[in-house]
Parts: sequence; structure tokens; C-alpha cells
Amino acid sequence: MKHLFPTILGLTDGIITALIFTSGLISGHSRIPLQLIIKFSLGSSIISAFSYFIAKYSELREELIDTSIRLNPSSPLHLLKGRQGILIMMEAVTEAGISVASGFFGAFITMFPSFLFPGVGHVSIISAIIILGVLGSLISRSLEGGWVRWSVTFVLIGISASLMGIYLNIL
Repeated sequence: MKHLFPTILGLTDGIITALIFTSGLISGHSRIPLQLIIKFSLGSSIISAFSYFIAKYSELREELIDTSIRLNPSSPLHLLKGRQGILIMMEAVTEAGISVASGFFGAFITMFPSFLFPGVGHVSIISAIIILGVLGSLISRSLEGGWVRWSVTFVLIGISASLMGIYLNIL
């Protein structure tokens, strides 16, 4: 349960990114080459992981500095320069790594059905939207929110991303 948030965030980011960039291609009943699926999934997940790392490290660093100021106001960076600073860096790197893996998988599972079954692209899009709904209910556990609201929100984001992807027709 500790790494639920970066896992779900990575999956969600991968799915939404794939929907925006490839819905036009998927809905056009084209077969997406496997090499493109892998390259896109990898590129998308790496970009997402950089953003995740920066956000997570910034959050942990701010918390550590606040704690350090409370403990020793004359030396606010004391904890950051020691073992605690290394620990927060390792936690941010670990969660970014989880985000990379899950982001790759999220993008991959969104596009791969259109490689296997090029004539039924709408199934890929609908499946991705359903998965987003499930991810919304799962993220509600770590955010202490209503699972229905989160699921509906994620489904609406998926539908919006798909429609934008079809309209933009990027790939």
C-alpha cells in the first residue's frame, strides 16, 4: 500500500498520454507498429518519472527543512545534509522508478490491443477508460476520498483525452 500512489499515478499518466497521442490512430482502425508502442511507452514514462521525481523530492525536502527549522532554527539545512537528506532522495528515486514502470505499462496496455486487433480500436479506447475508472477508485483509498467521485472523474478525463486525441490526430 506504501507505493500505491506512484503506481496509480504512473498508470494513469501512461494511459492518458497514450489516449491523447494515439486515439486518432487507434480509432482509425490502423495497426500501431509494436516498435512504436514500445518507444512511445518508454518515452512517455521517462518524462512522467522526471516530473514525479521533482514533485516528490520537492515535497519531501520541504517537509525535512520545516522539521529541521523546528528542531534547530539556527541551522535549517542540518537534517537535509545528513542521513535524512539521503533517505528522502532515495525515496523520491524509488517512487520515480515505480512511476516509470507503471507509466510504461499504462501506455503499453492502452495501445497494444490495436496492434493485436487493428480493426477494433474502439475496444482499446473503451478498455483504457474502464481501467481509468478502476484506478480512480483505487486512488481514492490513498487520498481518503469518495471512490465514486474519483472513478467518475477519471472516466471523464479518459473520455476527454480520447476525444482530444481523435480530434488532434497526432499520430
